[in-house]
Amino acid sequence: MPTEGRRGRGSGVKLLMSDVPENQRRTGMGGRPRGLADPNNQIASKLKALYTSVEQEAIPDTFLDLLEKLDQVEQSSRKPPG
Repeated sequence: MPTEGRRGRGSGVKLLMSDVPENQRRTGMGGRPRGLADPNNQIASKLKALYTSVEQEAIPDTFLDLLEKLDQVEQSSRKPPG
């Protein structure tokens, strides 16, 4: 299979930065752009904010009631038959 016109690893042709479009160049560690303009940073910030708000929400009473019933069932199942 001919590899004419291909560049990259194993092809024997050195890839130059000028050959790579600017929007595909690596700009930071791991090839990710840095700063607030980075979509990954924006997503991470929004997820952290959402998680923090969910953490601070009160636990619904119905859920607490279910947990209490579960505890009672577990405790009664541990008692030896009498």
